[in-house]
Amino acid sequence: MTLLYLIVGSSLFMLFILALHHWLGQSAIAPLADRETALRRFQEQLPDAGAAGATLSRDGLSALVDLGDADRFGLLLPMGRYWAARVVGRGGIRRWTLRDGALSLTLADFTAPAFRLVFADAAAAEHWQERLAALPQK
Repeated sequence: MTLLYLIVGSSLFMLFILALHHWLGQSAIAPLADRETALRRFQEQLPDAGAAGATLSRDGLSALVDLGDADRFGLLLPMGRYWAARVVGRGGIRRWTLRDGALSLTLADFTAPAFRLVFADAAAAEHWQERLAALPQK
């Protein structure tokens, strides 16, 4: 009977923490306002990566970051009200597709295995298609 109380009590406490987290606004996603904001957020996470430019998704909830290097690029992904930045290099992509301005990436690791970004304009989509075609897939 004690085990049952422990399991129920722990479950209720976890639900309370999740509800409090949401109620305090910690789960709200704030879109990126512009490229400068995306670059700043990326450089806050990875100051040594040397971000040179950024391409935002149409909804402002993710970005591809140009690192000034043909062999790697950056991803900026939302995690609640915070952002996760990562560098993807040679061999870091299993496959990618670009259809109707939407880029789908499947990465070679388990931390963020799938990524989808809808480009705001065709020129950005073409630029990243050329960049990704030059990278070898795993």
